[in-house]
Amino acid sequence: MSATMVSVTVIDSDGASDFAAPEGTTVAGLCAMLAIDLTLPSVRVSYADGRPLDGGAVLGRDLPAGSTIALSSRVLSAQQVNEASERQENQWLSPVLALLGYCFIVIGAVSALCLLPMIADAALVGFAHPEDGPKWAVEAAKIPLWARGACAAVCCAASILPLFASRAVRSRPALLLLMPALAGYSAIGFVAMSGIHALSVAPVIGVWVALAVSLAVVSLTTTPTALSAFFAWIGATALVTIGAYPMFSLIDIAPLTLLLGVFLFLMAPRFALRVPDSQLIDSTSVQTIASRIRQPPMQKPSTLTGGRMADALGHTDARYMLLVAASTLFILVGGIPLAYTVTPAITFGRGLGGFIFVIMSIVVLLTAPRGIRAHAGQILPRIAAAGVGCAFLFGTWAQSWVAPIGNDKYPLFPLLPLVILLIVAVATVLWMTLHVPKGHAALSGTILDFVQTFCIFTLLPAAVMSSGLFEFAWRAVL
Repeated sequence: MSATMVSVTVIDSDGASDFAAPEGTTVAGLCAMLAIDLTLPSVRVSYADGRPLDGGAVLGRDLPAGSTIALSSRVLSAQQVNEASERQENQWLSPVLALLGYCFIVIGAVSALCLLPMIADAALVGFAHPEDGPKWAVEAAKIPLWARGACAAVCCAASILPLFASRAVRSRPALLLLMPALAGYSAIGFVAMSGIHALSVAPVIGVWVALAVSLAVVSLTTTPTALSAFFAWIGATALVTIGAYPMFSLIDIAPLTLLLGVFLFLMAPRFALRVPDSQLIDSTSVQTIASRIRQPPMQKPSTLTGGRMADALGHTDARYMLLVAASTLFILVGGIPLAYTVTPAITFGRGLGGFIFVIMSIVVLLTAPRGIRAHAGQILPRIAAAGVGCAFLFGTWAQSWVAPIGNDKYPLFPLLPLVILLIVAVATVLWMTLHVPKGHAALSGTILDFVQTFCIFTLLPAAVMSSGLFEFAWRAVL
């Protein structure tokens, strides 16, 4: 006969968690199952109201089902008090403000001493005598190469140092994307050439440096979040390198970037959750085939504790935030230029394919967040869809619908997209205010699921067509 299970709620520094243990289990036995050492003088067990609780109390007799157990640590409490007092004393110097100031200093220094001279050199290429060019370009071009290289080296080291000096920085998903990006942006000062070619080579140098920094972080800490950031930088490096390589000049990387961003967002929930095999099943008990000599031995099942569950969920949240943020960046970087320049012209299907691709991407980004509970998964894709949609409405195809009058090119053009945006906004507000789903919510959801699935299946062929991959393969074969 199976033992009766008694459910209890355990409250600790990580929050409240529900557990079930066999009837007759003591509080000390339950804590041993949760890998909590009650022999430590700093650990205190009590009822929810603060009354002390004996470790020998029996579940189901002394503690009925549904009882609440509170675990507190005097050391942790003192640490929390000290941190709260420090935050109160230094409320104007928060880590967020310090990080923003740090990033602005690096970006400002690199922009003034590295990027501005490169732009100035490119602006002076068309002049037979450089001194005849714009004054700002002439003055910026006078900055020597050694100053650019020194600024790049200092700013690159300053961007890398926090990743290796602080474990808290390496545990933040946003910083795993931001700090390598700062290092890559600082590395553009190492480009020694001048003119237009420098502006073409600089992005390639930047993404490769960012990839190297991300690889160094992975070699230092192999957390799921760091690995996800590394794979995101691999995708960015591949796209930028393909776009800059002369052999692939026929290929437009903007549709590929948008496609990567949309698919990365759709696959983020699947990529985010990773549970060790040792916490899922006892492989040695269900193994039916003998192990090979060189096969690593099966791991014994580890005890499933609240700390390990919290650690797995924490890594899941961090990885999901990083993947969603990376997908949003890919969508904005690739989608806005594509949406602004695309036209339904039929040239090997590139124009028409890009037109369809942009529309389908916007529909997917608006419908996919319906089943996501995380706020980042609901807000960021819709912000990206709004950015791509605005660029699409104000793009080249919309301008071609408005006839020019006299010498003014499209004088009434801005009114058309603004009117469309206003109509959509008013309709959305009225629908959200007046619509009360009664018996058609399931039908509406089914229709949206069908539309979303159709658009997802359309994305890949439309992206291949609009990027020029089909044209590139056609010309390579024929």
